[in-house]
Amino acid sequence: MPLLTNQKSALLGGLVAAGQSWTLRTSAADNDWRGVCYGAGLFVAVAYAGVGNRVMTSPDGVNWTLRTTPADNNWTSVCYGGGLFVAVANSGAGNRVMTSPDGINWTLRTTPADNNWLSVCYGAGLFVAVAYSGTGNRVMTSPDGINWTLRTTPADNNWLSVCYGAGLFVAVAYSGTGNRVMTSPDGINWTLRT
Repeated sequence: MPLLTNQKSALLGGLVAAGQSWTLRTSAADNDWRGVCYGAGLFVAVAYAGVGNRVMTSPDGVNWTLRTTPADNNWTSVCYGGGLFVAVANSGAGNRVMTSPDGINWTLRTTPADNNWLSVCYGAGLFVAVAYSGTGNRVMTSPDGINWTLRTTPADNNWLSVCYGAGLFVAVAYSGTGNRVMTSPDGINWTLRT
Protein backbone atom coordinates (compact mmCIF):
# COMPACT_ATOMS: atom_id res chain seq x y z
CA MET A 1 0.00 0.00 0.00
CA PRO A 2 1.56 3.34 -1.05
CA LEU A 3 2.28 5.98 1.57
CA LEU A 4 -0.15 8.86 1.73
CA THR A 5 1.22 12.37 1.27
CA ASN A 6 0.94 13.24 4.96
CA GLN A 7 2.65 9.95 5.89
CA LYS A 8 5.53 10.78 3.53
CA SER A 9 5.83 14.26 5.07
CA ALA A 10 5.89 12.80 8.57
CA LEU A 11 8.54 10.27 7.55
CA LEU A 12 10.73 12.92 5.92
CA GLY A 13 10.27 15.22 8.90
CA GLY A 14 11.47 12.43 11.16
CA LEU A 15 14.56 11.88 9.01
CA VAL A 16 15.46 15.56 9.08
CA ALA A 17 15.07 15.58 12.85
CA ALA A 18 17.31 12.52 13.07
CA GLY A 19 20.65 14.10 12.19
CA GLN A 20 20.15 15.38 8.65
CA SER A 21 19.85 19.06 9.54
CA TRP A 22 22.74 20.64 11.45
CA THR A 23 23.28 23.95 13.25
CA LEU A 24 26.68 25.34 14.22
CA ARG A 25 27.16 25.93 17.95
CA THR A 26 29.75 27.95 19.81
CA SER A 27 32.30 25.78 21.60
CA ALA A 28 33.55 26.82 25.01
CA ALA A 29 37.08 27.17 23.56
CA ASP A 30 38.83 26.55 20.25
CA ASN A 31 40.60 23.49 21.59
CA ASP A 32 41.28 20.47 19.38
CA TRP A 33 38.15 18.50 20.33
CA ARG A 34 38.56 14.78 19.61
CA GLY A 35 35.78 12.88 21.36
CA VAL A 36 32.23 13.38 22.62
CA CYS A 37 29.68 11.21 24.40
CA TYR A 38 26.39 11.47 26.25
CA GLY A 39 25.47 10.13 29.68
CA ALA A 40 23.48 11.04 32.78
CA GLY A 41 21.80 13.94 30.97
CA LEU A 42 25.09 15.55 29.90
CA PHE A 43 27.18 15.83 26.74
CA VAL A 44 30.92 15.63 27.49
CA ALA A 45 33.71 16.44 25.02
CA VAL A 46 37.46 15.96 25.44
CA ALA A 47 40.30 17.75 23.66
CA TYR A 48 43.80 17.09 22.38
CA ALA A 49 44.91 20.65 23.20
CA GLY A 50 44.22 23.37 25.75
CA VAL A 51 45.70 24.49 29.06
CA GLY A 52 43.93 22.98 32.05
CA ASN A 53 40.61 23.04 30.19
CA ARG A 54 40.46 20.00 27.95
CA VAL A 55 36.88 19.07 28.83
CA MET A 56 33.67 20.88 28.01
CA THR A 57 30.15 19.89 29.00
CA SER A 58 26.65 20.74 27.89
CA PRO A 59 23.19 19.76 29.15
CA ASP A 60 21.65 20.44 25.74
CA GLY A 61 24.42 20.27 23.11
CA VAL A 62 23.97 23.99 22.49
CA ASN A 63 25.50 25.77 25.49
CA TRP A 64 28.97 24.57 26.49
CA THR A 65 31.07 25.13 29.62
CA LEU A 66 34.82 24.50 30.02
CA ARG A 67 35.90 22.20 32.83
CA THR A 68 39.22 21.92 34.62
CA THR A 69 41.29 18.87 33.71
CA PRO A 70 43.89 17.34 36.03
CA ALA A 71 46.50 16.96 33.26
CA ASP A 72 47.11 18.44 29.82
CA ASN A 73 47.30 15.02 28.20
CA ASN A 74 46.17 14.60 24.60
CA TRP A 75 42.67 13.32 25.35
CA THR A 76 41.35 11.39 22.38
CA SER A 77 38.12 9.67 23.40
CA VAL A 78 35.44 9.66 26.09
CA CYS A 79 32.56 7.34 26.91
CA TYR A 80 29.94 6.86 29.61
CA GLY A 81 28.97 3.67 31.39
CA GLY A 82 28.24 2.28 34.82
CA GLY A 83 27.62 5.79 36.18
CA LEU A 84 31.05 7.05 35.12
CA PHE A 85 32.62 9.11 32.35
CA VAL A 86 35.99 7.70 31.23
CA ALA A 87 38.48 9.44 28.92
CA VAL A 88 41.70 8.08 27.41
CA ALA A 89 44.77 9.86 26.04
CA ASN A 90 47.73 9.17 23.80
CA SER A 91 50.16 11.15 25.98
CA GLY A 92 51.04 11.27 29.65
CA ALA A 93 53.28 9.25 31.96
CA GLY A 94 51.35 6.42 33.56
CA ASN A 95 48.19 8.54 33.74
CA ARG A 96 46.47 8.19 30.38
CA VAL A 97 42.98 7.71 31.82
CA MET A 98 40.78 10.13 33.71
CA THR A 99 37.34 9.51 35.20
CA SER A 100 34.44 11.60 36.39
CA PRO A 101 31.13 10.75 38.06
CA ASP A 102 29.53 13.95 36.77
CA GLY A 103 31.54 15.12 33.72
CA ILE A 104 32.75 18.14 35.73
CA ASN A 105 35.20 16.87 38.35
CA TRP A 106 37.94 14.65 36.93
CA THR A 107 40.51 12.31 38.51
CA LEU A 108 43.61 10.87 36.82
CA ARG A 109 43.97 7.09 36.86
CA THR A 110 47.04 4.89 36.52
CA THR A 111 47.42 3.09 33.21
CA PRO A 112 49.35 -0.18 32.83
CA ALA A 113 51.19 1.01 29.70
CA ASP A 114 51.88 4.34 28.01
CA ASN A 115 50.39 3.22 24.72
CA ASN A 116 48.74 5.73 22.42
CA TRP A 117 45.18 5.10 23.61
CA LEU A 118 42.79 6.40 20.96
CA SER A 119 39.34 5.04 21.75
CA VAL A 120 37.31 3.81 24.70
CA CYS A 121 33.83 2.31 24.97
CA TYR A 122 31.63 0.60 27.55
CA GLY A 123 29.64 -2.58 27.26
CA ALA A 124 28.63 -5.62 29.30
CA GLY A 125 29.93 -3.98 32.48
CA LEU A 126 33.39 -3.35 31.06
CA PHE A 127 35.38 -0.39 29.77
CA VAL A 128 37.57 -1.30 26.80
CA ALA A 129 40.25 0.93 25.26
CA VAL A 130 42.31 0.35 22.11
CA ALA A 131 45.68 1.81 21.14
CA TYR A 132 47.68 2.90 18.13
CA SER A 133 50.93 1.63 19.69
CA GLY A 134 52.23 -1.17 21.89
CA THR A 135 53.66 -4.63 21.33
CA GLY A 136 51.03 -7.33 21.61
CA ASN A 137 49.09 -5.28 24.19
CA ARG A 138 46.98 -2.74 22.35
CA VAL A 139 43.85 -3.32 24.44
CA MET A 140 43.22 -2.55 28.09
CA THR A 141 40.07 -3.25 30.09
CA SER A 142 38.57 -2.09 33.35
CA PRO A 143 35.43 -3.10 35.27
CA ASP A 144 35.31 0.27 37.07
CA GLY A 145 37.30 2.79 34.97
CA ILE A 146 39.91 2.95 37.74
CA ASN A 147 41.82 -0.34 37.66
CA TRP A 148 43.09 -1.29 34.19
CA THR A 149 44.53 -4.52 32.80
CA LEU A 150 46.45 -4.95 29.55
CA ARG A 151 45.11 -7.56 27.14
CA THR A 152 46.87 -9.50 24.41
CA THR A 153 46.06 -8.39 20.87
CA PRO A 154 46.40 -10.73 17.89
CA ALA A 155 48.10 -8.08 15.71
CA ASP A 156 49.96 -4.83 16.29
CA ASN A 157 47.72 -2.91 13.92
CA ASN A 158 47.08 0.78 14.57
CA TRP A 159 43.75 0.37 16.36
CA LEU A 160 41.74 3.59 16.12
CA SER A 161 38.23 2.89 17.35
CA VAL A 162 36.24 0.42 19.41
CA CYS A 163 32.52 0.00 20.11
CA TYR A 164 30.15 -2.47 21.74
CA GLY A 165 26.87 -3.88 20.49
CA ALA A 166 24.88 -7.10 20.19
CA GLY A 167 27.13 -8.80 22.72
CA LEU A 168 30.37 -8.03 20.88
CA PHE A 169 33.26 -5.59 21.09
CA VAL A 170 34.54 -4.57 17.65
CA ALA A 171 37.72 -2.60 16.93
CA VAL A 172 38.97 -1.19 13.63
CA ALA A 173 42.47 -0.19 12.50
CA TYR A 174 44.04 1.86 9.76
CA SER A 175 46.98 -0.52 9.29
CA GLY A 176 47.18 -4.23 8.59
CA THR A 177 46.79 -6.47 5.55
CA GLY A 178 43.30 -7.90 5.22
CA ASN A 179 42.90 -7.95 9.01
CA ARG A 180 41.86 -4.46 10.05
CA VAL A 181 39.00 -5.64 12.26
CA MET A 182 39.16 -7.59 15.51
CA THR A 183 36.28 -8.79 17.67
CA SER A 184 35.84 -9.98 21.24
CA PRO A 185 32.84 -11.34 23.14
CA ASP A 186 34.34 -10.26 26.48
CA GLY A 187 36.89 -7.50 25.74
CA ILE A 188 39.68 -9.85 26.82
CA ASN A 189 40.04 -12.48 24.09
CA TRP A 190 40.35 -11.01 20.59
CA THR A 191 40.11 -12.53 17.11
CA LEU A 192 41.26 -10.92 13.87
CA ARG A 193 38.70 -10.66 11.10
CA THR A 194 39.11 -10.26 7.36
